[in-house]
Amino acid sequence: MLKRTITAVITILTVSLLMLFACKKAETPRTAAPPASPEQAHQQEMIKKSFEESKQVIAANVNGEPITEFSVLREMNTIAPQYLTPGQKPTPELNAKIRKDALNTLVVQELAVQEARKRGMKAGPEIIDNEIKKMKGSMGSEDAFKTYLARNGLTENDLRKILGQDYIFELIAAHEVDAKITVKDAALRERYNREKKGLVTHDASRRQLSFEEAKGLLEQKIRAEAGEKRMREWEKELRKNASIEIIQKK
Repeated sequence: MLKRTITAVITILTVSLLMLFACKKAETPRTAAPPASPEQAHQQEMIKKSFEESKQVIAANVNGEPITEFSVLREMNTIAPQYLTPGQKPTPELNAKIRKDALNTLVVQELAVQEARKRGMKAGPEIIDNEIKKMKGSMGSEDAFKTYLARNGLTENDLRKILGQDYIFELIAAHEVDAKITVKDAALRERYNREKKGLVTHDASRRQLSFEEAKGLLEQKIRAEAGEKRMREWEKELRKNASIEIIQKK
């Protein structure tokens, strides 16, 4: 019975991926939504039940720490815009790819957070309190905040855990990725000489940018490329001695 319920939950949430979940950074209306119709209320109740049941399904274990189906679906919704054009409906094949990439992201994040905690990195209550306060402020009211939680299938404790993990991940990523990237002037000049024909102003004159004018843009590009490379290296380091179990859906 449980397996049939779980399968139904996964199907409902995956097919309705872009409608059921708001992105982590999604904006929330400042005013409360109008009262739901009986049909809408029934649908919302079904979605709420599906959220709760998906939290009981384990999608992967990372060094003994579970990643739930609920977390995977949230991450799928976050990254889905990278794969879908406006109005495009996800196919089963595309959903499978989005799921695979989402799960991979969550595994790496969990490994990184575990490593960060070994090093004593943490998100103090005051940091999370401040983030919650900023969210409530941007939403305009306590009721809007509660609506945001309900629509995303979250409790405040769920949100606090997510914010805490995000904060810790950013801390260690700053040490392991950002801090290990240096861009020397020689590299900037070499890049400028190689790409200067395409480094022009966006106005009608299409004037070629000088080195000093293009320097900031070139540094951003080099840092982004180096960051992607370093992230791949770091992922291999994190996975090297990790115990990762991906649980296949039935």
